[in-house]
Amino acid sequence: MTCFFLVVTILVAPPVDSRAGETAARLNVQPMAAPKPALKYVLLPEVREMNPGNAAQWYVRCFQEQRNFFFSKQANADRARYRALPLAELPVEKLRQYGGFALTQADWAARLDTVDWEVLQRVQTEGLDVLLPELGPLEVLATALQVRLFALARHLGDYPAEAANLIGLSAAHLTLDTLEEMVQQPGCPNLYWAVTDLPCPLVDLRKGLQGQRAMVAAELRPLRDDTPMTEAEMEKFVSRLSGTLGFAREQAGQSFRSLRSLLRARVKDPERVRAARRRLIEAGATEDLVALVQAVLLHYWDGSKVYADQVLRFPPAQVILLDEKRAYEIRRDEGMKLLGLAPWQIDVLTSSGKIEREGDGLFADLLPDVIKVRRQQGLVEQRIALLRHVEALRLYAAAHDGRLPDKLADVPVPLPADPFTGKPFHYQRDGATAHLRGNRPPGDAKKAAYNGHYEVIVQKSDVRSQRTEVPNRRSARN
Repeated sequence: MTCFFLVVTILVAPPVDSRAGETAARLNVQPMAAPKPALKYVLLPEVREMNPGNAAQWYVRCFQEQRNFFFSKQANADRARYRALPLAELPVEKLRQYGGFALTQADWAARLDTVDWEVLQRVQTEGLDVLLPELGPLEVLATALQVRLFALARHLGDYPAEAANLIGLSAAHLTLDTLEEMVQQPGCPNLYWAVTDLPCPLVDLRKGLQGQRAMVAAELRPLRDDTPMTEAEMEKFVSRLSGTLGFAREQAGQSFRSLRSLLRARVKDPERVRAARRRLIEAGATEDLVALVQAVLLHYWDGSKVYADQVLRFPPAQVILLDEKRAYEIRRDEGMKLLGLAPWQIDVLTSSGKIEREGDGLFADLLPDVIKVRRQQGLVEQRIALLRHVEALRLYAAAHDGRLPDKLADVPVPLPADPFTGKPFHYQRDGATAHLRGNRPPGDAKKAAYNGHYEVIVQKSDVRSQRTEVPNRRSARN
């Protein structure tokens, strides 16, 4: 079984004549049958290739080895030049040792059996101000490496920070750019089963969003729910959180939102304070009862009265803050629970109004934008699905004298649905050219990134020679 070494470059295909607002790519491919055995080529290391060790440590070591390679002006200029070249024009001999031992260590990291970024305790305790200095270099590594990035992308999905997961998605796109060019090279094996073998999702978002949840929990930890807080304690809490959220909004280019002013307005509303206090008492009674059942206590205990006595002694500002915290937690989980759904299923819920996505809660800025990041993840899934279609068309053409199918139902292998609709991709044949189009998620119909269009052109070749796999060429293993 051969693990492909994806060359250190990408080629952005020239735009094709397409509809307005589309992301279009033209792929010139040859008919090619599936290899035998079917998984002779794979895109992620298998167990038999793995070694014991922590991949994260080896990724970081890349920068200790050759900082000039990653950060010097000349190295960046060379990298930009190489990335602009088509695969056929790359100076292969010159690039054979590209990156030296630095990228060799990244290659080794891709085949280690565990990944522990060793940031969990910091994420859990340092709040939203936690520093994650390794993320910047890892983004540089992705652009420098562009080999075996599927492994790096997947490892970044194990990082407990949303920013790292997004870098993982970016790395996956870089690799798909390269893979799309690779399948156009003469004699390239058919990768339908290799692409099908990729895990879905390739880059997980759960740990990143759970890490974000842990950071927020650390940020809100000073807000006590077991005893009345002093005015000084509440001032310290509000001051820190207000500064953190204000800076985040400024960095995001959003208008200023005064947490302190919003809190003051709520505290001055007696009815609002009474309603908040009542909700806290009701919620506390329920939580006390659950805790008792879990502890298997057999005698009756009026937990509601104990918690009610506490809440009645809380000052109005503390009551409002605790009520807002609980509202935040409810809305947060309304978003987080969607991660297990396909993008089109999420759209069904959100378009029907069942998911509240906006509001004026004090802690609204802390809510994760699950729908947005899930759609970004869905873009990677959609590109992988489209690439499976391309390779399936090559399979069909190899068995039918270079001809394309009239419809996707004629293809003899399973084809994935569009993750944004749960329905088949749009397919149109025009002679030796096939047009594959994805679907547009609600609200993003005008964004080109969500309007993929593949123009697949089957080149003339000796189809008979493609009905069996081409001889195995030597390739670097990863």
